[in-house]
Amino acid sequence: MNQIRLYAKLAPSQMPESYQQKLSELLEWNKIVYGCLQSGQVEDAKVFLEQAITEAEKPGNYDS
Repeated sequence: MNQIRLYAKLAPSQMPESYQQKLSELLEWNKIVYGCLQSGQVEDAKVFLEQAITEAEKPGNYDS
C-alpha cells in the first residue's frame, strides 16, 4: 500500500479546540481499524472504517 502523508495547514496549537477533538476521535478510529487489519480481522476493520467515515462526515460546530 502506498504511504500517504497529510500535512495540516495550521499548527495544532492554532486549531480551535473542536477541530482538535474531531481529529483525536478520528485518530482513535484509525487505531482501531489498523489493529483489526494487523490481526487479520478484515471484516471487523471494514465495519469500524465505515463507522469512522460516518463520524468524519458529520458536520461539526466549528468556531471559525
